[in-house]
Amino acid sequence: MILVRNASGAKQPAVILALIGPTMRVALKDSDDVEEYRLVNQTWVSGQCEPVTFEFPLGIFEAIGMMPPVPGVQ
Repeated sequence: MILVRNASGAKQPAVILALIGPTMRVALKDSDDVEEYRLVNQTWVSGQCEPVTFEFPLGIFEAIGMMPPVPGVQ
């Protein structure tokens, strides 16, 4: 699961369905439609041409038993 943050700062949970080249398709929680984002000039944009960012919550890694490396800890 990821969090999609739109230009206004609102976050929406989503699941990545496909990532092919500069195109990402996601299923947004509580939506029947699949959203498509494109990487344009190093910025992800929605189908409405608004910038978005993605967050990968640490709890996701913990839930599947995989933790990202912590800086300075071996």
